[in-house]
Amino acid sequence: MSGPSESPPCPVCSSRNLVTLYPDTLGENLPAFGYRFSPEHGLTYEILRCRDCTHAFSACPRTDIWKGYEDVVDPSYLDRREERQLTFPQVVDELARFQPGGRLLDVGCATGDFVEIAGKRYRAEGLEPSQWAADIARGRGLVVHSLRLGDLAEDPGYDVITLWGVIEHFESPREELRHIRQLLNPGGIVAVWTGDRCSWLARLLGRKWWYMQGQHLHFFSRRSLDLLFAGMGFRQVHHTTYPFTTTFHLLSRSMDKYRVMGPLGRILLDNRFLAGTRIRLRLPTEMFAIFRKD
Repeated sequence: MSGPSESPPCPVCSSRNLVTLYPDTLGENLPAFGYRFSPEHGLTYEILRCRDCTHAFSACPRTDIWKGYEDVVDPSYLDRREERQLTFPQVVDELARFQPGGRLLDVGCATGDFVEIAGKRYRAEGLEPSQWAADIARGRGLVVHSLRLGDLAEDPGYDVITLWGVIEHFESPREELRHIRQLLNPGGIVAVWTGDRCSWLARLLGRKWWYMQGQHLHFFSRRSLDLLFAGMGFRQVHHTTYPFTTTFHLLSRSMDKYRVMGPLGRILLDNRFLAGTRIRLRLPTEMFAIFRKD
């Protein structure tokens, strides 16, 4: 079924050749915010798919979604700090291949775990709308801005800008990339981690794919992500999968959260002999791309 005629055009290619991918389950309500996944997080506005560029996006009837992040308080986010501390050094190493130093801005930095680790190589700062998360980051001695990107655009001079699980939240990706371009020095890079909705795993899971949340407004494919950045004056220089590092214990908790593992699986992964063993994962549904400002 085609999308309704009053639907907005595709935010990537401006096409109106749209089809309804999933019907609305939120109505006029605000989506669930925060880091703790619950059944309410799976409620979404109507999701439309562009037949021309493969991008999918939310036909969100509201223009104030961003305000919902300011009041987010979610201590469960802190439970995953160990996993982030294991993963981020690898991410920094990959960034350094394309921009070995300089000033870095982590957009949506939450409690500042990446800013802290990136600070060993870059002059790292963060941007975070949640006052709760920003206060925790500042308590660690980190520089964190409680601004929107458009407000920060008067302070250019960044060499690296990172978007870890952020671009899918933007109400207008083009507008935010315009601000990012203003903030970057010539030749600076933008690094993005987001889901690949055209991956076999995302297609297999369908609406149960973990990126299908009400607070996520955009669902990229590799093609639509590249088109978006190319149209805003960026050139792709790297595309791979995001390098998660975790332990068997943390993996067990994640799998249990999504109810994909039975008692036997928990016994195998969460026993005292394997629990602390580190493993590296490259999931096909997790895109990691780097774009350079032309």
